[in-house]
Amino acid sequence: MTAVTAAPVRVAARRRWVAPVATPSRRGTAGRREIRALDGIRAVAVGLVLADHGGLPGVSGGFLGVDVFFVLSGFLITSLLLDELGRTGRVDLRGFWIRRARRLLPALLAMVVAVVAVRMFFPPDAVTSLRDDAVAAFFWAANWAFVAQQTDYFSQGSPPSPLQHTWSLGVEEQFYLVWPLLLVAVVGVLAFRRAAPTLRAVRWGVFALAAAGAAGSAAAAVLLTSQAGDAAAANRVYFGTDTRVQALLIGAAAAALLVRDWSTVTLGTPIRARWVRWAARLLSVLGLAGLTALAHLATGAPAEYRMGLFTATAAAAVLVVATVALDQRGPVSRLLACPPLVWLGAISYGVYLWHWPIFLILNGERTGWTGWPLFAARCAATLAVAVLSYWLVERPVRQWRPVTVPQLPLALATAATAAVVTMAVVPVGVQPADDARPDVLDIASAAAVLPERPVAIGAAGVQRPPGTRSVAVFGDSVAWTLMRYLPETPGLHFSNYTTIGCGIARGGPYRTTGQTLTQKPECDTWPSRWAQRIDHDRPDVVLLMIGRWELVDRINEGEWTHVGDPAYDAYLRGELDRALDILGSTGARVVVTTAPYNRRAEQADGSLYPEDDPDRADAWNDLLREAAATRRNVTVLDLNEKLSPRGYYTNRVDGIQMRSDGVHPTPEAVEWLTPWLTEALSKK
Repeated sequence: MTAVTAAPVRVAARRRWVAPVATPSRRGTAGRREIRALDGIRAVAVGLVLADHGGLPGVSGGFLGVDVFFVLSGFLITSLLLDELGRTGRVDLRGFWIRRARRLLPALLAMVVAVVAVRMFFPPDAVTSLRDDAVAAFFWAANWAFVAQQTDYFSQGSPPSPLQHTWSLGVEEQFYLVWPLLLVAVVGVLAFRRAAPTLRAVRWGVFALAAAGAAGSAAAAVLLTSQAGDAAAANRVYFGTDTRVQALLIGAAAAALLVRDWSTVTLGTPIRARWVRWAARLLSVLGLAGLTALAHLATGAPAEYRMGLFTATAAAAVLVVATVALDQRGPVSRLLACPPLVWLGAISYGVYLWHWPIFLILNGERTGWTGWPLFAARCAATLAVAVLSYWLVERPVRQWRPVTVPQLPLALATAATAAVVTMAVVPVGVQPADDARPDVLDIASAAAVLPERPVAIGAAGVQRPPGTRSVAVFGDSVAWTLMRYLPETPGLHFSNYTTIGCGIARGGPYRTTGQTLTQKPECDTWPSRWAQRIDHDRPDVVLLMIGRWELVDRINEGEWTHVGDPAYDAYLRGELDRALDILGSTGARVVVTTAPYNRRAEQADGSLYPEDDPDRADAWNDLLREAAATRRNVTVLDLNEKLSPRGYYTNRVDGIQMRSDGVHPTPEAVEWLTPWLTEALSKK
């Protein structure tokens, strides 16, 4: 096995800085298991991530658990590298990278392969880029793949990739690849000044490099988010190695500054002075309190990045990590060393790997649970799979000691083979064009103005057969999708006057899937546009399909309100009366469909967003029926009963998938609906 020596380092003559003794024999996890509190920190970190992804109240900043992992990794890796340098006078880069590959790669491969195998259980939008995500994960570049895809980590409306959590593994592995080289480079630079630099000089050099790197990384995060509201920059900061490495480097700087002898750390006796121990214990309490506050208050908003959220988290985390490592008898150390936390920390890597795809599969729709019961089920499944991963994959590979097999080439070949197989098995994800993705357009910003699309369905300029009835279609993106996939309809000629993202509710702003958006200007001008279309076309029948944008929370008369509130219901009834008056003004028969139950997205705890509450759909549909009851030329077509025959949201009817995203009908659903729809429209 090849070792890399940058320069001779004086060890034996400087025993007061490092004790050149062999590391005591350790079982299991390469020496870290003896510092039980560090396993407890891992448990806390992964627990924060689980709480965040599970939507537990009061833990909106649980995503910062990843930064705790980063700090701990930087601290441990730097301590062990400097310890190796002190004991042997060299750094075995090949051995280091082999240990990292043995520790991390097998379980990652197993998880990604499992996700690929069960990809049909995830929403179609979530696996559009699964092939690219898997290949990037195999080669520890997932974070940059998500930057290239302009992924929004905090997006609540779009189904996330089941491999999105591998971004943090990419950051760590890139650090593991580069940081040992930089450490060796520090030794080489110091060697120009003296024949054999002391380990003390090396430590100070590593500390200076880590501190400078952390400062640069923190500054980059602030500068890249200096423009308020720049979501793309915020996502770039969240996933970027250069902006997130600050936590790893802060941990590395602490290790270079504080850990003089790793063997004394593992024995729990590095601090002898009483006042230093008390200071360390106070700092550990302050660090733990800081992490608690940040986990409770942080939301992931770009403004927090500009205020140094990641730096503050890393600073709080390093107070805990460094002090409990150096003082293992303090109260925080004892708390973190309790057996349940140590056990969870020992399998924390597997928990982190498997929790995200499991959380996506075990959702509220499949289980019927929300809140704590759903969270408990998700955690139980995650722990079960993580334990199996630890005993069947992680532990056997780490204990495997091949004599003739070159392990580093084997690891690279395994990752490459997995990537090739994935590319062969998973088809290329086809990203639909924007006009085929009304769900994306619906939540676009107000700056993205979408014109009305007055398009006749059928061949232009073709003489219509005698007796063909003209149908003018008005509505939002659901109606637009229906018109897009509508098959041939002999006897009916459709004209599409739908406007994506607009109903009849005017004003705003409004909230959908947890986001507050501004109403598009053209949404407020529907009365004049509709009147012009009706007067010009004079159709035989008008089909009106609205409801999605009437169910959202909306500012009305200066207050947030929604359907079901008496004052807002009165406003909606007035707008509905105006719409029916306009559409029936030329004597056309008006057919208006009820709003179906929807399930656009789940909240993290498995519950529905307010606009998908069935009670809201029922309230709106009651308004429709009341308005139609006073007009002889208006008929209500119960689309909700057709799509939800069991009385609740149903994604499959007669074996056919009804919705592509919980709202918009699939092409197969449109074909299935067409006979029923055309029969209703053909009635005299």
